[in-house]
Amino acid sequence: MLAAMKWVIAIAVAGVAGGCKDPPTPVDAAVVATPPIPAKTSSPAPTPTREAVEPPPPASDAGIASCTFLVRATKVAQPGPFTIATSTGSFEVVAQGSGEPFVVATLNVAPAAVTVPPSSGDGKRQLPGCVAAGASVFCVTSSGDVHRSRLTPAKPEGDTVVAHARSGSTLAAAVASAHTIVGYTRDRTTSEGPITEAYVEGDDGTELRVSEDGVGATSVALAPHGDGAIAAYVDARRGMSPVHARTLTMAGGKLTLGKDAVVFVGGSAEVFTRVTLGAHGPTAYVLLPVAHDIAFGLGIAKIDGEAPTDAPVSWSDYPNGLDPAPIAATVGDARTTFVARVRPSAPKYGSPRVLEIGEVDAAGAFKAFGVVPTVGSPVDVAIASDNAGGFVLAYTDAAGGWVLRLKCGA
Repeated sequence: MLAAMKWVIAIAVAGVAGGCKDPPTPVDAAVVATPPIPAKTSSPAPTPTREAVEPPPPASDAGIASCTFLVRATKVAQPGPFTIATSTGSFEVVAQGSGEPFVVATLNVAPAAVTVPPSSGDGKRQLPGCVAAGASVFCVTSSGDVHRSRLTPAKPEGDTVVAHARSGSTLAAAVASAHTIVGYTRDRTTSEGPITEAYVEGDDGTELRVSEDGVGATSVALAPHGDGAIAAYVDARRGMSPVHARTLTMAGGKLTLGKDAVVFVGGSAEVFTRVTLGAHGPTAYVLLPVAHDIAFGLGIAKIDGEAPTDAPVSWSDYPNGLDPAPIAATVGDARTTFVARVRPSAPKYGSPRVLEIGEVDAAGAFKAFGVVPTVGSPVDVAIASDNAGGFVLAYTDAAGGWVLRLKCGA
């Protein structure tokens, strides 16, 4: 409550000084230029197809003028958090139940269709969510065991325990030089007391500590980068939140770490502050919703090549603080970094949350497309490029889990 009051006061002061950088968008904004949709989607698969369910009509005509629905929002039986896997030639939206992944929807690009199989979950949110990279899906159990499954067109299979993380650790995964890497956090007792650190493990069984000796890590993110991968981790604290990054390479089949750099320092963090990455070629963007100065916003640090100390950072402010502040990023075929983020709709404490989509431009600044209609406040989001100029979006709101496909921009 004290943190929330702090942000209300902070935003009020910012408003007197010049106003928010990103004015709030109506909660039920519509998406315009949407093609007609059939009553039901179709799929050649024998699995029954779920009828596309559209969220309630918007209360206003405000919308995302530059976006088109390629596949309307389709409700799935299980809420998220979700991960979106692409290794089977379609898009598999994956949830988890007790450490085991299962597919809640399959989205085909051509012909455009969503197939929703019968749910194998319990209909409840399972935290944290699984992550996918290549043909692998990683999930963590309540005891901290990290399970790896191979995703097939039918279902995940070949479950193996590959690492041990702290209970409740969020995961990250990426493919580097044809090798799959998983990231996680784990507690360790040192001479100065207990500390939570970031680790990665390669598919050869090599485990490396990503966080420097004596440096804490509350979340970790991974993404392909150049000929390897890049890792980012945040040491979220009440006073400040240092954001680190370093490259990962495969040398002789072994995973090696590049130089650790503090790319920027955010302000006071909350319990669920999480970092994410968007990367293509030698360029990567580290994204973190966190406090800064007297505001709260999305900090975006641009990295070209090796992670530098004090990288240039762009800020896109939220109307108020938010915890958790879900965010996801993906890289399109034209090296566009698409971003989906949950933010407050207005400065007032307790304002409904909205699901905003946008992109990161070449300079590292966030450019909003607009707000996706949701049923009540969204609580998590996943995004994946369709490699055709658009992206697949999966999220959870008050009505449950949803999947859709959009194309935005020129």
